[in-house]
Amino acid sequence: MSIEGIQTRILEDAKKEAESIVGETKKEAKAIDEANNKEAENYFEKKLKLLDEQYSKEMERTILSRRLELRKKLLDARQKWMDKAFQDAYQGLVKQDVGEYKDLIIELISKVSFHQDEEIIFGKKGDEKLLGQVVDELNRKTKGNFTLSKERRDFSWGFILRKGNVETNMSIDSLFRYKRNDLEQQAWEIFNADV
Repeated sequence: MSIEGIQTRILEDAKKEAESIVGETKKEAKAIDEANNKEAENYFEKKLKLLDEQYSKEMERTILSRRLELRKKLLDARQKWMDKAFQDAYQGLVKQDVGEYKDLIIELISKVSFHQDEEIIFGKKGDEKLLGQVVDELNRKTKGNFTLSKERRDFSWGFILRKGNVETNMSIDSLFRYKRNDLEQQAWEIFNADV
């Protein structure tokens, strides 16, 4: 074979080899591109899923926060209503006319007296004459031996029964403080049945 033939053959072999290497390289590059694209898609899907989860959690937190805020506002409104109801009831008793006051005081003393002979200490409501009439009527109705104390205490409605050193406080402040918890509990049970 001539030199030119050898050179031609070497060039042809080299060209085939180069084409083969280029073809293999293109296949490898394509495989790498496909792998990179698949990896990028997986990465994108994972990030998208993570973002979706974060968004869902954030929405859930926002919704819960709004619900809690609304519940708090509702409870605050109910508490204000309850405070007003108790204040109105308190004022209703304090401003009660003398006739109703007298009848209610006699009824209460009859129910809470153990001995039917305690000393009765009144608050600011009523004058000595009216309070004397209350004690007289009470003694007639209960066949008791109650006495009117000369002492007056600083409350606007109610009485204190005293027997020796023992006092039973039935002033409006004491009654409302004592009964309010029970009444509030009952009211909250009614109010919160639908919350």
